[in-house]
Amino acid sequence: MTTGKQALFEDWYREQWLKQTKIDAVHNPMARPAPPRSRKGEDAETRSKIKLSKQAEIVNRMLNQQMLGRQIGELLGISQQAVSEIKKRYGLPRTTNEIANKEDE
Repeated sequence: MTTGKQALFEDWYREQWLKQTKIDAVHNPMARPAPPRSRKGEDAETRSKIKLSKQAEIVNRMLNQQMLGRQIGELLGISQQAVSEIKKRYGLPRTTNEIANKEDE
C-alpha cells in the first residue's frame, strides 16, 4: 500500500472508529468512560483548604525556597516519596497569602 492510500485508509478508519465509539457510549454502559475521581473523593480545592501540619508548614517553606523534594527529605530525615505525599495531601506549595486566608476562616 502506498503512503497516500495508507493515509486515506487511516483517516477513514479513525472516522469509523469515532462513530462506533459514540454509538457504544449510548447503548453500552460498560463502554462509557469512567467519571474523573480523585484520591479519597477529595479534589484539589478541598486539599488546599486543609490546615497545614507542622511538618507540612516546613515542607511548604522549603518548596517556596525552590528546594527539591530530595533535598527536603534529606534535611527532614524522611523519604522523597513522603515529601511528595505531603505535597499532594496539602496542595503544596502554597503562598503566604493562601495560608493566611485559610487561618482567618
